[in-house]
Amino acid sequence: MAFSPPTFNLLCSIYVGPWDRKSLRAEHVPCNLALGRRMQQPATGEYGTYWGAAAPNLLLPAGTDIRDPYCGGVGDLVEVPEGTGRWYVVILVDDVGKGFDNEYRLAAITKVSSSVYVNDFGFMIWPSPIP
Repeated sequence: MAFSPPTFNLLCSIYVGPWDRKSLRAEHVPCNLALGRRMQQPATGEYGTYWGAAAPNLLLPAGTDIRDPYCGGVGDLVEVPEGTGRWYVVILVDDVGKGFDNEYRLAAITKVSSSVYVNDFGFMIWPSPIP
């Protein structure tokens, strides 16, 4: 059964890992921030499992340059929506519908908010209230 690609209703900025807001990979990237409909997977990454953290899906146009730790390093950092201070780290990237007209890219992401990130990258605290 055919499916439609997502509507890219937001813009995000993608920064080169490891979590360096000075190394912009791409800005004004169309995207869609979505949680799973029925279940969530635990978020895992360089520092192990992020207990209690969901892994939202960042949906992007096919071919968007966004990288996970499997690309030979650490995952990129994304701000979604752009300019809000809502920071996420990329933990997995893959394509949906690869080779079909409705192909798009999916990045599993998790909030940058754990004590590990606050200690190492103190500027990554989310705003309150959350925008």
